[in-house]
Amino acid sequence: MSDREIRSDAVLKRLPEQALEDLWRMRNPEEGGEPMTLEAICVEIPRLYGVSCSMGALSNFYKWLRFKRRMESGKALAEQVAREMQTSGMTVEQAHESAQYVFAQRTLDTDDPKLFIQLMKLKLQEDKIKNDSRRIEILERKAALADKAKGVSDDEALTDEEKAQRIKQIFRMG
Repeated sequence: MSDREIRSDAVLKRLPEQALEDLWRMRNPEEGGEPMTLEAICVEIPRLYGVSCSMGALSNFYKWLRFKRRMESGKALAEQVAREMQTSGMTVEQAHESAQYVFAQRTLDTDDPKLFIQLMKLKLQEDKIKNDSRRIEILERKAALADKAKGVSDDEALTDEEKAQRIKQIFRMG
C-alpha cells in the first residue's frame, strides 16, 4: 500500500514496517502467546513509538492492518502462482481452478459460510454454462451432419444405394 492511500493524520499507519509487524504480533502473537488487549496496546504505543492514539483509532488501525496483510498475502500468492505457471507449464484453466480452490479455502478460514456458499453456487453455475455450451456444440455438429445427409438424399443424380452409402460415410466421419 502506497503512502498516498494513507491519510496524513493516520499516525499509526505511517509507522515503519517493523513497528507494524510488532503491533500485529501484540494482537496476534505466535503460538502459545497471549494477545494484548486494545487498552494495553493503547498504553504501550506512546512508550514504544512516541505517538498517542484513541481506542477508536487503534481499532480502525487493526482493521486496516488486517486488510493490508491480506492484500500483501494475496499479492504474494498471485506472484507465486504466476511463477509456478511459467515453470510448470500450467494452463490458464488449471490456474483458474487452483485460484478457486484457494479462494474457497480463504472463505472458510474467515468463517464466512455465506461467502463460501455463494462461491459454490457460482461454481455450479459456471459448470452448468460449460455443460450447456458443450451440448450446443454437439447439437450444432449433429445439425451440420443432418444438413449434409439431406443434401445427399436430395441429390437426384445418385441412386438410392449410392445415397445410403454416402450418408453412412457422413455419419461415420462426424
